[in-house]
Amino acid sequence: MAMEELDSTVPKVAEIEAGNCESGDQRGNDEPMRHGKLSTFQAYVNLVTVVIGAGIMALPQLPLEGGWVPSSLILLLVVFSSTESGLHMWKAFMASRGKVSISTYEDLGREAWGHLGQMLTAVVTNFFLFGIYSAYAVLTGMQLEDLSEQALDKRIWILLMYPLFVGLTLVRDLSSLSKLVPLGMLSACTMAGVIIWKSISDARHWREWDPPDHQHLHSAWPQGSLMSLGAVLATCIGAMTYQAVVPAVLQEMKQPEQFPRALYAATLTSGGLYLAVMLAGYYGYGAFINQDIVESMTYSPANFDEAFSGMKASQWTGETSFWVPPVVSSLVLINIVLSMPLIMMGVFHSIQSSRAFASHIKPGSWANGFMRVTLVTITIIIALCVPRFTLVFGFFCALAAPAVCLAFPLLFSGVVLRRCGVAQSWWRQGLHGCILILSLCCMVAGVFSSVTDLE
Repeated sequence: MAMEELDSTVPKVAEIEAGNCESGDQRGNDEPMRHGKLSTFQAYVNLVTVVIGAGIMALPQLPLEGGWVPSSLILLLVVFSSTESGLHMWKAFMASRGKVSISTYEDLGREAWGHLGQMLTAVVTNFFLFGIYSAYAVLTGMQLEDLSEQALDKRIWILLMYPLFVGLTLVRDLSSLSKLVPLGMLSACTMAGVIIWKSISDARHWREWDPPDHQHLHSAWPQGSLMSLGAVLATCIGAMTYQAVVPAVLQEMKQPEQFPRALYAATLTSGGLYLAVMLAGYYGYGAFINQDIVESMTYSPANFDEAFSGMKASQWTGETSFWVPPVVSSLVLINIVLSMPLIMMGVFHSIQSSRAFASHIKPGSWANGFMRVTLVTITIIIALCVPRFTLVFGFFCALAAPAVCLAFPLLFSGVVLRRCGVAQSWWRQGLHGCILILSLCCMVAGVFSSVTDLE
């Protein structure tokens, strides 16, 4: 998209800031305006870092249930909807700038719906992060199982890693670790590149099979119920969730009016990479793709019958790529080790700063430590009970991601804009209504698909 086209889609700052904005909790409207240090490019990097992560490992399996055409269209729809919700948050920030303080995601909920909005935002967001942590614990076990060449089951590896998980959650200062977060993004992008290249390369194995067998490998449309698309929708929404950091990024930007440029670039980068990973992975392995994409990249079936014989991937007699587990699993582990402590730190900070618990679990107290250990232990128990990354990731994404990514930003920002006297066109209100319906469909169909897969 040309810069002139970008300019035409960005409302003028003077137009957005028109009106008299009143705070949702009636605290006064004299918040001082401040300027941060982030450039537009740095804001772009921050957004891409938040979006692209180990969740990319769940994408190649999506067309297996939903077909590659609907899965691709759903991903593109989610990228568009996610961009629209982020843009709406920016409009609310600019309209209320200098009048009320919106420096966190919970602040946005408070300004819209008062204490109820703040509490609802905190609970749902923390639930989402809680689930992602569980999914990442499963993924850790899977990668260590691959690295050890199945010497130990993933459940055993999760248990062995439990002391490390607990130790990292008890560290009070993660500032040094947070500086390495861009390294996590770099590892995720490298991992995506390896998946794309290896998947396309491995397609040569099934192309050597009898031509009649080829038609059974890929499906353009869902093979079962349309409800199976729920898991696809939920996973895509979860993979495109970045909205919780938008207020903080806006607060730190030198020119927050340039945020749409960073947002468009970040969602195009992430969406394009996700689409390439999903389609390349499915093209390379088709209907015999494994829940663990690393296994599919490592082992190859000798023929069509072996691919669908029910054998474990490690028992296939085709070509074996021994370099894949150490390379891909190491990249995944780098991303996870950098992400997991920061994910739970967001949950801990929200709980220990809430009105209900602030006086009881002060930072550094034994009660605070007990709270941290208890929450991490629960996530590990979930991972041990359901050691399937795509299932755990999809379930929590279905329950919470639609609200965090789409519903809350649109609803809360809409309230703030109305208070500030900024009117929305009828077609945009209709668009937001459609996105809210999409969120509801995701919750219903996504949870149904996840529960069905669990059975």
